[in-house]
Order: sequence, then C-alpha cells, then structure tokens
Amino acid sequence: MRVTHPAAGRFTAATREISDTAGADAAAEAEFGAPVAVWARGEDRLLAFGVAHRIVTTGARRIGDAADAWRELTAAARVEDPLGLPGTGLIALGAFTFAAGSDRPSGLLVPRRIVGRRDGVAFRTDIVGSGRTDAPGAAPTAPGDRFGAAEYEAAVSAAVDRIRGGGLEKVVLARDLALDVPPGFDITAALRVLRRRYRDAWTFAVDGFFGASPETLATVRGSAMTARVLAGTAPRDDDPGVDAAARDALLASAKNRFEHALAVDSLLLTLGGRVDDLSLGRPFALGLPNVWHLATDATARLTAGATALDLVEALHPTAAVAGAPREAALALIEQLEPFDRGRYAGPVGWIGATGDGEWAIGLRSAQIEAPDRVRAYAGAGIVAASVASSEFVETGWKFAPVLEALGLPLTAATGPRAGSDPVAVP
Repeated sequence: MRVTHPAAGRFTAATREISDTAGADAAAEAEFGAPVAVWARGEDRLLAFGVAHRIVTTGARRIGDAADAWRELTAAARVEDPLGLPGTGLIALGAFTFAAGSDRPSGLLVPRRIVGRRDGVAFRTDIVGSGRTDAPGAAPTAPGDRFGAAEYEAAVSAAVDRIRGGGLEKVVLARDLALDVPPGFDITAALRVLRRRYRDAWTFAVDGFFGASPETLATVRGSAMTARVLAGTAPRDDDPGVDAAARDALLASAKNRFEHALAVDSLLLTLGGRVDDLSLGRPFALGLPNVWHLATDATARLTAGATALDLVEALHPTAAVAGAPREAALALIEQLEPFDRGRYAGPVGWIGATGDGEWAIGLRSAQIEAPDRVRAYAGAGIVAASVASSEFVETGWKFAPVLEALGLPLTAATGPRAGSDPVAVP
C-alpha cells in the first residue's frame, strides 16, 4: 500500500539550454545545498538539487502506486521543454526496495532544479511546486557484516541442494559488507571515482543509496524500449592473454550460459502485453573494469499508455537478481538471507512527464547507514552446478566498485582467506 503523504500542489517545470554546467552546479549548490540525487553515464548526467516533493511508497504495489501518483502529478503540471531530450522537462528520480516486505521506503523525488547534459547539450530545469519534502526514515541496522563467509557458503550449498531437488532452477543470494568510512564521508567524491572508472555503467545516488550499475532494466523513449540482461560472471585480468581466456571461457561455460538463459527468459515472460515487436540480440561478453558479464540486449515497442515505471513494475525482480521461477526464488531468498536487502537490486532511475525514463537495477551499490558507516551489497546466481566457495569469491569481484569509490582495499571483500582475493588492486 502507499504510505500516506500530503497531496502535491500543481507543478511547473521550465528547461533551458546553458553553456556552463560547472557554473550552474555551483549556483545550484549555493542555493539548495549538495545534490540530492545523481544519474550519469559517460558524458551524460543529471544532478538534482533541492526537493520539491516526494512520493513515498511501500509494499507489493510500491512501484505501481508511485506510477499512479506520478500520473496524477504530471496530468496537472505545466511543462516548458523546448529541448525535448531525455531528462529534460519535469522529471522525478527514484529508487525502490528489492522486496515487497521491506521496511525501507521506496518512491520518487521531484527536485527543485536539474543541471544536466545529454547528447552534448547542457541544460537547466527549474521546478516550482509544493508537497512533501522530508526524507522518509528507515529502521536502523547494527554495525558489522550480517552474512559471514562460512554462513554464506552454507546457504549456497543449501540452495544447490534445493535446486537439485527440483522446483527451482536458480536463486540469487546476496551478502553484505559493513564498511567504516571517515565521518563526513563525501559521496560526491565517491561518485566521481565511479564515473571515471565505470563510464559504461549507470552511476547513481538517491537518498544515500549509491553505486555504478552495469544492468539496464528498462529505457523508454517515446514508444521505443531497450533493456540489457546481465547474468554470468568472470574476473578480468591485467594480462591481455589471461583476460581474453577468461572471456572465452565465460562464453563457453555451460553453467553461465544456463544462468544467462534463465535471465533472458524472465524478460520474455514478464513483459507480457506491455510491449510488441520484442527482439533479442545474441549473447555477448560485456567487459567492465573488474569483471566480464554475459549480456543480451533487447528492444521492443510499448503498447499504448505504458510508461517506463509500468515496465519496471512488470520486470522487477528479474531472474538476474532473484532467480527462477520468481516466486520460488523469492521464498528461498527470504529463508536463507539473514537481512533486508533494502534498495540493493531494486530499480533505480528517473521518469519524465511523458512516461519516458531510464531505469537500472541497483547493483554494485551501497547504502550510507551512519556518518561513519556504509553498507555494500553483492550477490551471485546459484544454479545446480554452483560451488559454494566459487560463488563467495564471485561476490568479492562485485564489491570492487564500491570499495574503489571509498578508497578501501579490495581484499576487504573476502578478508584474510587464502586464495580468495577477488581482484588485483588496479
């Protein structure tokens, strides 16, 4: 159900082209304080300043309720957008919890100002309107990791036994790292590291949840939809020959190709009547600075009336972050994982007044929990052929972006276990 909140007033948004994003950033920060949300990839970026309104949701309908509230808000809005680029005009940025039963808040944030760049064009959007502006609270968590190495590997073994027993083909099990950071941690500096190192990923931050996700859940522009499915992982290596061999082994791996096929199937099964003309590319090896992923790109045409958030609601959670079949996998995650994932592996992105938007899965991510503590998350897809120790090490590779952003050693992902260093320090 939707969390009760004051109704929003009528909003107006005006976008204009600018020549100097650095100056516009400085002016916005002087007026509103540090950015409240960030969305960036490559040279394109959206920096959100100030809060005009929040749409706060919870429960099984958290994404659909947010979509409905956004329709109500935009139906009464007045938008002046001569540029017509992705991210211009009236937009909201948001993040949603992975699980329907999470006690953490989900929803959308409507900023006071956006300073952005798209396709080489810099712009500023000013949004005027009134509504709820206070940040929703969340239940505090205790310091320390909640899923140690031995416990995680035992859970993986239990999942493999369950899969081999039938009724389940894949489940994704996540673990966490509680990381100490200096008081006054500078998230802007961390995001700068992520943008520089992971230029092909979506760098994001919303209400203390931040990361660099390589996986596009759904991008909508007009009636066109694109998505990228990732499942199946191998480490990178500084030696070109070893690195190429790792890529080729990933492409030839029956275990990883099966895991990837399940994720692609989940895309096909969940889009249902929301799209037409769905087309899938061939699987390929996507190279990120720390890992190789098996990837498949998809394109489709939206049916009338569907928005980016409607697709997000249908797609989440994919087999890439939950498992297959979906309901059986979610039940096993709830049984085996000793924590609430919060917004880890949930949808994160933005939606515009026309229903366009860009949404990724909140991977390679962390949540600021206290002035001196950040909690990072990473998961691995478990299938019948999985080996518990190998899955633990795979999660270590996936912690690398957050650890790099915080300036922490990559061995923090696995601790002092012999032979389990996830990646070499670059």
